[in-house]
Amino acid sequence: MNKQKNSLLRAVMRLLEWFCPDYLYEEIEGDLIERYNKNVKVYGERVAKRKLVWNALRFFRPGIVLRNKWTLNLIPLYMLTNYFKIASRIMIRNKGYSMINIFGLAIGLTGAILLGLWITREVSYDQFHQDKHRIYNVWNKQIHKGGEAFCWSATPRVLAPTLQADFSAVESAISYASYNDSYLFSAGEKRIIKNIANFVDPDFLKIFTFPLLKGNVNKVLENPNSVVLTERFAKSLFGEKEAFGEIVTVSQGEFNIPFTVTGILKNLPSNTDFHFDFLLPFSFIESNYGKDVNWSNNSVTTWVKLKEGASLEALNAGIKDLKKRNTNNGENTQLFLYPLTRNHLYSRFENGVPAGGRIEIIRILGILGICLVTIACINFINLSTARASRRSKEVAVRKVNGAIRYSLVTQFLCESVLVAISAGVISLVAAYFILPFFNVLVQQDLTLNIKDISFWLGLFVIVVGVGIIAGCYPAFYLSSFRPARILKGAFAAGNGKNRLRGLLVTFQFGFALTLIVSTIVVFQQTIFLQNRDSGYEKNNLVYQYITGDLIKNFEAYKNELISTGAAISVTRTSSPITERLSNTSGMKWKGKDPEDKTVIERFYIDEGISTTAGVEIILGRDMDIAKYPSDSTAILLNEAAVKAMGFKDPLGEIVEDSGIEWHVVGVVKDFVLTSPHRAVEPIVMQGCKFGPNMLNVLHIRLSENLGVKDNLKTIADLHLKYNQNYPFEYYFVDTEYERKFANIESTLTITSLFTGIAILIGCLGLLGLATYMVEARIKEIGIRKVMGSSVFNIIKLLSTSSLKPIVWAIILFSPGAWLAMKWWLQSYQYRISFSIWVLVAAASSILAIAMITITLQVYRAARINPVNSLRSE
Repeated sequence: MNKQKNSLLRAVMRLLEWFCPDYLYEEIEGDLIERYNKNVKVYGERVAKRKLVWNALRFFRPGIVLRNKWTLNLIPLYMLTNYFKIASRIMIRNKGYSMINIFGLAIGLTGAILLGLWITREVSYDQFHQDKHRIYNVWNKQIHKGGEAFCWSATPRVLAPTLQADFSAVESAISYASYNDSYLFSAGEKRIIKNIANFVDPDFLKIFTFPLLKGNVNKVLENPNSVVLTERFAKSLFGEKEAFGEIVTVSQGEFNIPFTVTGILKNLPSNTDFHFDFLLPFSFIESNYGKDVNWSNNSVTTWVKLKEGASLEALNAGIKDLKKRNTNNGENTQLFLYPLTRNHLYSRFENGVPAGGRIEIIRILGILGICLVTIACINFINLSTARASRRSKEVAVRKVNGAIRYSLVTQFLCESVLVAISAGVISLVAAYFILPFFNVLVQQDLTLNIKDISFWLGLFVIVVGVGIIAGCYPAFYLSSFRPARILKGAFAAGNGKNRLRGLLVTFQFGFALTLIVSTIVVFQQTIFLQNRDSGYEKNNLVYQYITGDLIKNFEAYKNELISTGAAISVTRTSSPITERLSNTSGMKWKGKDPEDKTVIERFYIDEGISTTAGVEIILGRDMDIAKYPSDSTAILLNEAAVKAMGFKDPLGEIVEDSGIEWHVVGVVKDFVLTSPHRAVEPIVMQGCKFGPNMLNVLHIRLSENLGVKDNLKTIADLHLKYNQNYPFEYYFVDTEYERKFANIESTLTITSLFTGIAILIGCLGLLGLATYMVEARIKEIGIRKVMGSSVFNIIKLLSTSSLKPIVWAIILFSPGAWLAMKWWLQSYQYRISFSIWVLVAAASSILAIAMITITLQVYRAARINPVNSLRSE
């Protein structure tokens, strides 16, 4: 019977071929076929197949003797020690290739470990809260003209108590707010300014798992004059003294209010989106200023904890039109709940639908880490298969002496696992020493949790897995050699294996090409954004928060700053010029479409904004209260606001906001108030109708006649004179503006770092292949030299064939790199255009690196005296 026609018999024999020595295989094959044919005649094909499987299984049972001739035992575990011993000897004997493999894998694993730590931290944000799957953030969705939806997370203060009272599915609902203002904390002689105040409802610490070291979680924020401090902030205020139960005086504006420390919180973990040093109760604001019941005032974030088993869909349906039912202004805004567990990674919405966020960066860096390890594994595969001819005789001798394929595969896998373990040890040590510098680059506080057993188990599984994956193909390939052909000298690696190595090298350098293109584009985009005209003069411009007595002493302080020569100009604003205060879609103007929900940024100002901040007036004039008393209700529009409002002649136009009619006195050139990555938003700069309490920030244009240090010393002295209870704190506008580029600069740094790593790994593999190629063709080189070939011609001949995979990498991966960076640039409204010269530069650099790596090895071989290389002939 022809066994090729029987799939089951063919599979059984293929399996036996793995575990049988060659000298037994033919006899076993004949025996099984004979038994099968007899059983088919006696019992039929179905029973014969069952008996075939049973007869085959007998060979895998240790100690069973078939017809008293053959005993086939599986390899016992104790032989692994012997395999690793042999593997270590082979590694020592081939030091060069072993070092290339080990360090290539080590570099890839080091990069993967660092990226893995960063990704692990990112996905763990706010995942430590005990009831995280029942905690939701309330978001708004507003339908704009044309059907486009816009989502944001700021909500009215009145929403939380309404949800708590009216919806049975809600277990707790709280408001959380971070207000930008200057608060002075005093305890004894210690004074500390905090520029962000955090107000919460009493149930905040019941919803979120921020552990209290001191205090009762049920009562800690019940009293309006209670305050909860973090352990770090409490130590800053009180030193080693017990802070719990002590009095802290909080000063803001002209108020000095004593608060009792009713709780000490454990320091917040770094993997949370909440950032605060203290918590104050909303009941304090409400007991002094009344409750905020304005459904149009989006000033807080609202968090909800649902009851066990509550239906999210039903609650979303119930709260959808809650805001609309409580307002009479026709506001088309819907409410919905968004899970806490998705808040950090999926916080970007497009047209009302979650469209990603930081998860996109995690995916990209995750792929980057996998690719780093993959190209390191490719090095191992390429070098192992390239050296197949050297190890073919070893395989042949082992098989002739009775080695089965299973044992050969195990031997080669042990070698690759040993290489991976060696690389893993080196990578762990490298990661430990590199981690502090990596933390600076990514602005994180990552640590190697070496005390956690799961860390070691995970690392061991990854390292051994990498070893097995990298060694599988070489093990199968090398163990498949036929000893008869090899010992007759008929072995040849074959064009198929050369093509495979070419494909793998193509992938390596294609990935490196993509990273180089990414690095160039990110660098260009970073420079482009940093060179963008901000619309105001950042140099020699500082700001400070107006605190304490500066409110009543402002005019005297301002006049003396100018008279002493420390400042050229001074003005007050509602927020730093680098930050937004608030925005609204509720402004009204002549001719506005009722369906128009354009969001306008609010920015309250005093007179002199153009001379102090350098904002350019292109139409009309700046504000001047002394000359024009009506400027308290005047506004300046930027160009984007004029365009959004459709004004042809904006001067004198009326814009209604907060029940007040504001008249336009000037138009300023567009300037960057929020993000330099996006187009400039419409901005309305409003006068001081609401009094000096709305103007919390002082901008100072320093004089250029004196040095910066001298000017700041003068300002500090005057601050002490007019506001002696508050420490002097100031901020440079250009420094704060540069902070806006932190994310893209971090992306550039990571991309550049791992581009270098990928190129280094690829070059190590190319170096190994070039070295092997030179060794294999050393006699050919000698013969060519004897026949008159020059060193240049030899280099040209050998380098050309080695560079073909690199050329294919450029051809195949360039379109993908172009599409990937075009997609990345789409996330920036203000962006560069992709140039073809980026691909040319990346391709040229890849070719140059590969050419240098290959040429150096070929040049060394071409310089060898042919007498030495041909001596053995």
